[in-house]
Amino acid sequence: MPDWLTHTLAGWITGKAIKMEVGLLVVGSLIPDLVKINLAFLYLGVDLHHFLNPFHTPAGAFFIAGIFALFFEDAKKAFIPLGIGIITHFILDFFLVHVSGGMKLLFPISWSEWQYYLIRSDDYHMTIVAVLAAILVYIIYFYHKKERL
Repeated sequence: MPDWLTHTLAGWITGKAIKMEVGLLVVGSLIPDLVKINLAFLYLGVDLHHFLNPFHTPAGAFFIAGIFALFFEDAKKAFIPLGIGIITHFILDFFLVHVSGGMKLLFPISWSEWQYYLIRSDDYHMTIVAVLAAILVYIIYFYHKKERL
């Protein structure tokens, strides 16, 4: 189940693997799940699902990443790791069996929903694999850094 921990670890692993700004990559990997802010509003009795749902599409996520990047001195340099993080998010989510019917990858051009039906959303094995992969990458990174000293 690609939850926030799995998305965070996937962003961290990707950042270490391609030697890019890890912090921005991790933030980018969580941007599409800004739609989860609706849970707080539901608690208050306000449903913003239809307003926030487009942010869990590539177009919406990249739009938000563009806004975030504007807060940095070099917006282009900040946007690239944010975008790569978004891509890792959608790659993981693509393999989920979505209860709601899938992801709208071509929004706003098409409302078609896509999914690969490989991982059930209540399956925790994906998180365990991500944790083990992150530990492995950390060990490799730690020993590689130690050898350079």
